[in-house]
Amino acid sequence: MIVLGYAGGCAAELLQWFRIRKELYRGIPDWAKSWSYWIVTIAMVGMGALLVFMYGIESNPILAFNVGASAPLILKSLAEQVPQIDPGRVEP
Repeated sequence: MIVLGYAGGCAAELLQWFRIRKELYRGIPDWAKSWSYWIVTIAMVGMGALLVFMYGIESNPILAFNVGASAPLILKSLAEQVPQIDPGRVEP
């Protein structure tokens, strides 16, 4: 089932490429040529597999794929919505 979690994460990444498919005639985007982009992408896809393992999903392939696909997207949305925290003030 961990493989299905990884496949779900890959499907989420494939969705990004599907969105830009009409622009690929200009060439591969510069960000896609960056090692850091691919390292982060592999790590995010791996998070899907890790969550499938951590949830202990063993007998539901659709759930495993869904968790793998949603994990990178959920983590991305959570990272974008980090609230501003007032640092406070130290009184002398």
